[in-house]
Amino acid sequence: MIWAPVISIASKLAEYLFLPIRRQIGYVFNHNSNIQELKVQVEKLQGERQSVQHRVDEAKRHGQDIEDIVDKWLKSVDDANLEVGKFLQDNDTANMKCFMGLCPNLKMHYQFSRKATKKKEVVVQIQSEGKFDRVSYYTSPPWTGPSKDYEVFESRTLVLKEIVGVLKDDEVNTIGLYGMGGVGKTTLVKEVASQVREQGIFRKVVTTTITHVADIKRIQQEIAEWLGCKLVEETVRVRAARLSEHLKREEKILIILDDIWSRIKLEEIGIPFGNGHNTGCKILMTSRNQNVFLEMDVLRVFRLEVFQDKEAWHLFQKKVGNVKHPDLAIEVAKRCAGLPILIVTVATALKNKQLFEWKNALEQLKRFDDSEMDEQVTSALKLSYNFLKGEEIKSLFLLCGLHVFRSYQVDNLLKYAVGLGLFKRSKTLEEARNRLHKYVSDLKASCLLLEGIHKGEIMMHDVVRNFAISVASTDHNVFMVAYDTLLEWPSKDGLEQCSAIYLLQSEIPELPAAFECPKLESFLLDNFLLDAKYAFLKIPDGLFSTMKELKVLDLTGLHLSSLPSSLQYLQNLQTLCLDHCVLEDIGAIGQLNNLQVLSLALTLFSCQKK
Repeated sequence: MIWAPVISIASKLAEYLFLPIRRQIGYVFNHNSNIQELKVQVEKLQGERQSVQHRVDEAKRHGQDIEDIVDKWLKSVDDANLEVGKFLQDNDTANMKCFMGLCPNLKMHYQFSRKATKKKEVVVQIQSEGKFDRVSYYTSPPWTGPSKDYEVFESRTLVLKEIVGVLKDDEVNTIGLYGMGGVGKTTLVKEVASQVREQGIFRKVVTTTITHVADIKRIQQEIAEWLGCKLVEETVRVRAARLSEHLKREEKILIILDDIWSRIKLEEIGIPFGNGHNTGCKILMTSRNQNVFLEMDVLRVFRLEVFQDKEAWHLFQKKVGNVKHPDLAIEVAKRCAGLPILIVTVATALKNKQLFEWKNALEQLKRFDDSEMDEQVTSALKLSYNFLKGEEIKSLFLLCGLHVFRSYQVDNLLKYAVGLGLFKRSKTLEEARNRLHKYVSDLKASCLLLEGIHKGEIMMHDVVRNFAISVASTDHNVFMVAYDTLLEWPSKDGLEQCSAIYLLQSEIPELPAAFECPKLESFLLDNFLLDAKYAFLKIPDGLFSTMKELKVLDLTGLHLSSLPSSLQYLQNLQTLCLDHCVLEDIGAIGQLNNLQVLSLALTLFSCQKK
C-alpha cells in the first residue's frame, strides 16, 4: 500500500520530464511538416488580408474612414509576411547536412523547426484578430466656410446681422431668405454659416441644394453625409424617420436648404421643426419666391435686394482691375442691374479688353430695358460666352451646362469630351485630361463655373446653367428633360434635327421603337436614383438603328438583360457609359469597332440561367 503513492508521484514526475523532452526531439524529426504547416497558415492569412483589403477599398470609395484597429491589423499582417518570408528563405538556404552531407544537421533542423512552430502560433493569433464586424465609419466632412473672395457690403452686412440675430432666438427655428436669381443668396448664407460656427452658436452646419424638382432621397443622403451617419434604408419614409431620430440627438445644428423653388415638407425629408422638437435644430432656407416661405409657414423671412449703384460699381471696379475709360465702365456696370453674378461675369469678361470691345458690350447690354431682368441676365451671360476663345472651350461650357446640376467631378466630363471629339489636338488621354482641366480653370476665371463642394468638383450657378441649356437647345438642337416627367417627344422634324438628347433622371413611361435621329451625336438616359421601376425601362431592340452618327451613348441606372441589337449600327460610337447598371449580357459591345471609352462604374453583372 505504501508504494502506490510513490509510484503515482514517480509517474507524474516522469510525465513532466518526458513531455518537454519529447517536444524538443519532435522539433528535430518534424522539421519539414512544421515548415509546411507554417506555409499553409501564412497562405490563409494572406487570403484573409485580401478579403479585408477589399472591404477597406470599397469603404474608401464611398468616402468612409477606416478604423485604426483595421489599419494596425493590416500592418501587422504585412510585417508578419515579411518576417516569415525572410525566415523561409533562410530555411531554404541553410545547410541541413553535416559530416560531408552524409547525415542530417540535427541542430539546424531543431532551430528552424522550433522557430517555424513559434511563428505559426503568431500567424494563427493574427488570423484570429482579423475578424472585423466592420472596417470603416462615416465622419462629418469639414465645413469649408465661405469663399475667400467674399465681399463685405453694407446692404449685405445688415441682412447678415439680422439673420444671425434671429438664429440666436430660441423661439424661431425656420428662417427664409429670398431674392431674384443671381442676387447672392447662396453667398450670403455661406457667410452666415461661417459666422455662427465661429461664434459658437451652432456646433454643426449642414447644407444641401434643393433645385426646382426636389429629389428627397438625394437631399436625405447629403444631410446624412454632413452628419457623418449612414442611411441604408431604401424607402423615403423610413429614411426620414432614421434621419429625424439622428437630428433630434444633435445639439446646436443649422440646416441650410438652398434654392427652394416650391413648397417642400420638411417632415418628408426627416427634418424636425416646430413645437415639440428641440430648439437646437434650426433651418435656414433660400428661394427666389417669397410665396414659397408663406406656404411653408416660415417664421422669419428676409429679402435680399440688388446692389445699389455705389456697391455695384465698387464690385465691378475690383473685378475689372485697371479702368481706362471710367465713364464707359460706370455705364456698363449700371447695365448689370445690381446683380452680383452679372457684375462679376461682365467685369471679368471685359478685363484688359480694348475700347471697341467695351463699346460693343455696352450696346449689347442696352438692348433691353431695366425692367426686363431675365433678358438682361441672358445678354450679360451671352457677352461672357462670346468672349470665350475658341469653339473647344465654348463646347465644354455647354457640356457642363448639360451635366453639372450639382457638385460634379471634373474628370467625369472627360469621357463625354473625348467621345464628342472636343479636344481634336490632343493625341493621348493624358493630353485630353490636361486640356479639360485647363478649360475648366478658364471657365472658373470667367465666373461661368464655380468650385464644387469637394476637391476636384465643379458647380454651375443655376442662372448660368439655364443660359447654357438655352444656348444648347437653340443653337445646337439639343433636346433635354431634367428632373421632370417627359410629357411628349419632339416632332418628327424636331428629332431629325437633334444633335443630342439628354434625359436626366426624368420619368419616362416608355421609349419609342426607333428614333429617326440621323444627326444625333450623343444620347444620355440617366435613371439612377429614380424609383426602382424606372431601372427596368425597356430599351427597344431597334432604338439606335438610325443613329449612325452617334458618338456618345450613356445608359445609367438601368437593369438590362441584354444590350439592344441595334447597337451594331453605331460604328461611330466613341464613348459608351453603362454606370450603375445591372447587366446580364454585354456581348454586343464587341461589335463596336471604334469604341474608345467604356465606363462601367459601380455596375453589377448578373448571370441568370435560362
